[in-house]
Amino acid sequence: MKKIVKKYKEGIIIAGISLVAFIVGYFSVGLLKSFLIIGLADAIYIGSVVLGSKKKTKKSTKTPTPKAIKKKKKKFFKILAIIFIIGCIGAMVGGSAFIFMIVKNAPEFNPNNLYTQESSTLYDINGDVIAKLGSEKREKVTYDQLSQVLIDAIVATEDSNFFSHNGFDLSRFLVASVKQVLTSGGGGASTLTMQISKNSFTDTSTSITRKFTDIYLSIFEIEKEYTKEEIMEFYVNAPYLGSGAWGVEQACQTYFGKSAADINLSEAALIAGLFQLPSTYDPNVNPDYAESRRQTVLYLMHRHGYITDEEYEVALKMTVETLLYTGETASSSRTDYQVFIDTVAAEVETDTGYNPYVVPMEVYTTMDPDKQTTVSAIMRGDTYTWENDAVDAGISIVDVNTGAIAAVGGGRNRVGELQYNTATMISRQIGSTAKPIYDYAPGIEFLNWSTYTPFTDEEYSYSNGVSISNWDRKYNGFLTLRSAMAQSRNIPALKAFKSVKNSDILSFVTSLGLSPEVSDGIVHEAHAIGGYNGESPLTMSTAYAAFGNGGYYITPHSYTKVVYKNTNEVYEKVIEKTRVMSEETAYMMTSLLQSSATSGLGAQSYVNGAVYGAKTGTSNYDQATIEKWGFGVNAVNDLWINAVSPDYAISIWYGYKTINAEYTSNSYTISHRKLFQTLAKGVFKTTSNWTQPESVLSVKVELGTDPAALPSAYTPSDLIVTELFKEGTEPTEESDRYSKLDDVTNLKGTLTNTTLTLSWNTIGTPNAISDTWLNTYFTNEYTSSTHRASALASRLSYNSSTIGTIVYKVYSKNTAGELTYIGSTAKNTYDVTVTSTSPTTYVVKTSYTIFTANMSDGASVKVTLGNVTTGLVATLIGDKSVNVALNATYASTNYNAASIKVTYDDVTVLASDTNLKVVVAIKNASNETVTTIDTTKASTYTVTYTVTYNTKTTTLTRTIIVK
Repeated sequence: MKKIVKKYKEGIIIAGISLVAFIVGYFSVGLLKSFLIIGLADAIYIGSVVLGSKKKTKKSTKTPTPKAIKKKKKKFFKILAIIFIIGCIGAMVGGSAFIFMIVKNAPEFNPNNLYTQESSTLYDINGDVIAKLGSEKREKVTYDQLSQVLIDAIVATEDSNFFSHNGFDLSRFLVASVKQVLTSGGGGASTLTMQISKNSFTDTSTSITRKFTDIYLSIFEIEKEYTKEEIMEFYVNAPYLGSGAWGVEQACQTYFGKSAADINLSEAALIAGLFQLPSTYDPNVNPDYAESRRQTVLYLMHRHGYITDEEYEVALKMTVETLLYTGETASSSRTDYQVFIDTVAAEVETDTGYNPYVVPMEVYTTMDPDKQTTVSAIMRGDTYTWENDAVDAGISIVDVNTGAIAAVGGGRNRVGELQYNTATMISRQIGSTAKPIYDYAPGIEFLNWSTYTPFTDEEYSYSNGVSISNWDRKYNGFLTLRSAMAQSRNIPALKAFKSVKNSDILSFVTSLGLSPEVSDGIVHEAHAIGGYNGESPLTMSTAYAAFGNGGYYITPHSYTKVVYKNTNEVYEKVIEKTRVMSEETAYMMTSLLQSSATSGLGAQSYVNGAVYGAKTGTSNYDQATIEKWGFGVNAVNDLWINAVSPDYAISIWYGYKTINAEYTSNSYTISHRKLFQTLAKGVFKTTSNWTQPESVLSVKVELGTDPAALPSAYTPSDLIVTELFKEGTEPTEESDRYSKLDDVTNLKGTLTNTTLTLSWNTIGTPNAISDTWLNTYFTNEYTSSTHRASALASRLSYNSSTIGTIVYKVYSKNTAGELTYIGSTAKNTYDVTVTSTSPTTYVVKTSYTIFTANMSDGASVKVTLGNVTTGLVATLIGDKSVNVALNATYASTNYNAASIKVTYDDVTVLASDTNLKVVVAIKNASNETVTTIDTTKASTYTVTYTVTYNTKTTTLTRTIIVK
């Protein structure tokens, strides 16, 4: 031995190092991985020794003899044998030490540990206790009280050799170990007995020490002291199985309303599937996952021969929905706080990996007891009358300044714990509540839109050519951004969406915590009106909260801190506050939402006089669903209301969790609005308001201008709106639509006998009433020729009834500067009969025939009247040329003797004077003499007046055009 040690000293040293490295590696990376790594290193060493020895051998031209070759091989294998022996000795020593350590440190098996569970304590926002979770609630059953099918399901799923092994299944352990080394996975090595040890005496870690401790306890403690039947009792009575149920008896009562002795094959498969991951496979929370797991259990039962082909096929046809019991159970809870407790439990488990129903902890929640009581009373129907028993809702209330969830409404008719939560778990299309987030806020943020920014509501299509319509199938033409959002028009929303860079929209909405459907980095256009997989009330209330707090996304959270009772370790909730939009955008959105609240909620918008903004939304069924279920064309699937005040954000989803043949909502449903008002009165209790940033300007704008223009001094008050602009983007130019009209130019007066003829250059047609200018304007505003024509016609109709046409009003002005109206004309001349004593100054003002507020100041002319010739003077009353509309009523007094004025030596001759004779002759366009003016057809008439007085005669003519 001494010779061997001396001769192979280097190898022995390497073997010793390998042993030490193996032991260290075992505790750091595990047994199998350590063995493979050290073995590979030793193999490399041995290879280098062999190769090195070859290099040291002197080259010889002689061929090695067989005896020499045999001697070298013998030497090589001798070295390997020695290393192997030393390795085995080391492994035996290490293994013995490891086993000794396991036995020495193994906890004492105490069956009382199986059913002892310290409770978790939850506190509200005021520090008061609201619940204790996980305290003694289980109902124990004996082996004889278990249905055989449940025992078969558990054994087939969790430990198929349970009744034949001694607590440790070597074949399963080796297979799982190999899988773990090769794939970093591999489970299923633990027997039912080992699972009992893990759940009650060791821990949930994956260390090799814990695994071998479980093996030791299983073989030498549990299996030695208890029968298989008793071990099965330990297994089925101890664990948490979801929905607040501890052990299989309470689970069967909770899920099926029956005892564990009475459940059938399909029900047993569901229960057996819960042992692996009770929260994940809870059928009340994740029915799809639960169904998938149930089918896996049935497959394993069939594979291991516990059920026949026929039983397997029949059980597969059942579903979780048909199995679950909907009545009251022993675990049912009517506390106002249970839905919030469920919310907290789910969030804590997601964050920490530990379920507060299982792991004792103190949880400091954000629940506001007053608001949660308000929500719960509504959901129960105590303070709100639901329209039927089938309709449901989800409610989330978030503190906008902290992100704290103050209260939730997780659905009606909830019984028990950890049930499906409509406040946090649903994902429904959000309809028009998407418009502030996906359309208008990004435009304000990235394109500096104002609350006035104009849109045209007209026929329009998605980029793929599919047309889009508004909820009322109508088009409203020119709209400001405020009106478009308040009226919830779909087409302006889509136009807004398409105007903003898609990547900006994507970054904006995701920064608000929303989950759009993204393909190749693109958010599809249906998001503009909420047409995607959807959101929950929690995500929507959090997104709207960013408008209320000045532009920050704050992590929504139902708790702030967890303290583990066993270790006093503290877990602090990480709450991030990130600016996602400018304060200008946030403030402008709150202003817009206030307008849409009034418009969308109608009579239900009043809430304690509080200041808040809100947006309603609906999602429609597709045509196939409407036809299949026989719904009307106004049927809608989901109704939403999202609201925000300076303090809280509220989101309400209202509808049916599954399509109901008997009930459905429609476009005229107002129940959700009544629900909102009832809720909001318990939440929006202050009259605080948002503070307008100095960088946001309130500016008066003339409605209808594009780009936005300031109103003139004469703009009608009903066409002046006050809108918000980011500083530096506000309008600076004044609209000329109602500005003061220009004066005529080149005004002159020419005197002939007693006739003063005033003449001037007209101003031309203002743009505001110019057909040509308006046609160009609306061409730029509208893409649809049909709607452009309609808008133009509407404007022309407005002009005709409200503005009128251009006329020139003639006044005389006395020495005191007072004006006396004489008459008006649309032409560029006007005759005035004067005397030598008539005023010598005349004024002509440009005016519209109807809207006169913006009449021009007037051009004036001074004339000399010394050459007035007296005698017989006849003048027309009115214009020499008159236009008469087709089919208009035109009285004969407009063209008979009553339509002229006669004076003699500056004295008016009365019509009753017998010396006055007036002969009126009327000829049509064909020069035919007629007696009246016919307005039923277009024509031109010439009226000749022959006036005779005291042997004096004069003649006048007037032209009348019917068109």
